[in-house]
Amino acid sequence: MKNTTRRTNITIGFSTTRLVISGIIRWATRSSCSHSFIAFYDRDLDMRMVMQAQSWGFELRPWKRWIRENILVAEFRPCSHPTEKALQNIAHRLGTKFNYRSAIVIGIRSLIAKWYKNRFTLNINQSPWKLTCSEAVIRFLRNAKYETASRLDPETTSPGRLLREILKNKNEFKPVHLNKKYMAFDRALRKKSTPRSNNKKN
Repeated sequence: MKNTTRRTNITIGFSTTRLVISGIIRWATRSSCSHSFIAFYDRDLDMRMVMQAQSWGFELRPWKRWIRENILVAEFRPCSHPTEKALQNIAHRLGTKFNYRSAIVIGIRSLIAKWYKNRFTLNINQSPWKLTCSEAVIRFLRNAKYETASRLDPETTSPGRLLREILKNKNEFKPVHLNKKYMAFDRALRKKSTPRSNNKKN
């Protein structure tokens, strides 16, 4: 008999790769990840799948293939609202082109955030036919009525910032996997954890 406990398992995740472009994204956004995605178990295919926005578009691929090419940084199960309907809705955008202009804005916003205190947003391309990886996850969570996502701008939020916001809200998201080695790259998370680690010393 097949294990059915996985079949309602919908998660959101954050990842990176060893490619140079991933390192540049992590540096520009000062974070531990360069990518975000939605994962779920497909009953008909009997396998776990990843839904993600890549440079060629919004796609679907098997988890076993995806994990060979990516480093999983963090994964969470949205737990305060059902997400099945939201997954169906975002699936209608499979094949959507990658939103390069928003990706550039995310990079600019992250680079100048250190000096520029006001909210920097340029919603220059609110196209229903283009997506970035973090935009897809935010729109998925918004559709499922998650408060964390409602406070974020889908067009200009980086994967790193989305990860930090999700970590703040334990009522809405349950951690499934946290790669502490890679999360240590996030300067903002490092600053928050430093006082606590110092208190644990003799």
